[in-house]
Amino acid sequence: MVDTLSQSEIDALLSALSTGDEEEEAPPPPPTKSGAASGGGFAEAPKKAGKAEPAPSGGGSSFFDADDSDKPKKKIITYDFKRQTKFSKEQLGTIQLIHETFARLVGTDLSTRLRAFAQATIIAVEQRTFEEMIHSIYNPTFITIFRSDNLDGKALIDINLNIVFTILDRLLGGNGTPLGILRQLTEVEKQIMTKVMVGIIDRLREAWINIIDLAPAMELVESNPQFAQIVPPSEIVLSITIEIKIHDVTGVMTLCIPYNTVEPIVHKFNAASWFAAVRKEPMQTNVDAISHQVKEVHLPVIAELGAATVTLQDILGLGPGDILVTDQLVKNDLNIRVGNLVKFHGRPGILGKKMAISITDQLEPPDVEEELE
Repeated sequence: MVDTLSQSEIDALLSALSTGDEEEEAPPPPPTKSGAASGGGFAEAPKKAGKAEPAPSGGGSSFFDADDSDKPKKKIITYDFKRQTKFSKEQLGTIQLIHETFARLVGTDLSTRLRAFAQATIIAVEQRTFEEMIHSIYNPTFITIFRSDNLDGKALIDINLNIVFTILDRLLGGNGTPLGILRQLTEVEKQIMTKVMVGIIDRLREAWINIIDLAPAMELVESNPQFAQIVPPSEIVLSITIEIKIHDVTGVMTLCIPYNTVEPIVHKFNAASWFAAVRKEPMQTNVDAISHQVKEVHLPVIAELGAATVTLQDILGLGPGDILVTDQLVKNDLNIRVGNLVKFHGRPGILGKKMAISITDQLEPPDVEEELE
């Protein structure tokens, strides 16, 4: 016999469907008249939406699966396809080490430039979308966009105006008091801050030198974050937040590097490569720079015509026309001293209207053991 639902049963079924996500289930409907007349058959209780209950294998009344409550619930993790993970935890750790060095260099550079106490500290190193990073920046601000000659793409550094006006006030003779209002920089202020940013970008190059020589070059200075679109909004970027403190004034500097820019060298961001690079010999560019500076040092060069030992009484009695006899023969070469060491032998002569020495022999440096003896 075909069972029919009463109006109350239909209302109960519709109510269960509209609240399918609720934990409590609707009570089973009362038995139908036709079921009662045919021997005690019952209509099935409404099920939870989205989950099919197995049909009873015999008997007249329906039942719920008692084992469902005992099964462990699976933890569902939401994955955001717009925010993909590009850097591993190990790579982020190495990147933090690099920029901790950068922060120390920036603090030293600002202290020297401003002649005031300045400190820079890493706050966070994270990967996020470029849109999220831009929306976290105040407007107006001070953004410097730069590119690397050895990598494709661009990067930017944003500095909070609270710190920018403190730097400007110190450089212009003040005590480092920031402005009470936020405004865009004038052209003169931009020129001053551009020179400061050149030094900060050079410190970034020093911090990255064990990974790659960035060879950064400034391209643009911008005050509106919306005009600093270096990559698409959904692009993953590396965001390094650094807190700068000058006396009692605190502000934030943010370094933004797109993933596509560092993708060719991302394999170098691991602890093994970092510490191996630290143990390497000094780069040839550093050796050349030191050699250039040493070559610029001025040293006295003296050609000794001879030496003699006389008493103080003889020196006091010297006058015009007196002759001093030295231990140097005319046919022998003269000693040429560089500083306090005899480095060459030479012959005296004349070059044009000036006296000169022609070097005839170059002496080997003395052995250290011989000097100690």
